[in-house]
Amino acid sequence: MAVYGIRKKERIRSDLEYQEIRRQGKRFRTKNFLVNYLIREGDGIKFGVRVSREIKRACDRNRAKRLVREFFRVNKYEILKQFQETVGKKGFALEIVFIAYPATEALKLEQVEKELRNGLTKEIKRIQGNKWREQ
Repeated sequence: MAVYGIRKKERIRSDLEYQEIRRQGKRFRTKNFLVNYLIREGDGIKFGVRVSREIKRACDRNRAKRLVREFFRVNKYEILKQFQETVGKKGFALEIVFIAYPATEALKLEQVEKELRNGLTKEIKRIQGNKWREQ
């Protein structure tokens, strides 16, 4: 049975971790989000949320963070499974950072889920295409 919470060990908490993922990882963009991710040795999945200061009001920034956290909480095992199938090995850790940009706070959870799922699906297909070309 899956645990639908976000444990402390599943969070990216330090600024150094965010910077490392940004420098060493890969990224893709959707309409309202920038997603940085890093695949490394280890096990499990870690995530973090950043919100652009272009979203002026603190309550709107907090809403954007809540939407992304809820998306991750519900879909973390599916995301990890898709990346494992794509990479072709199970012994790796996925670290992923969602950066929300203006207009995110006006979205509903269903819209956030649809946008991030589509973005992740496209990125997985891109990884599969690169993997196929390397062979």
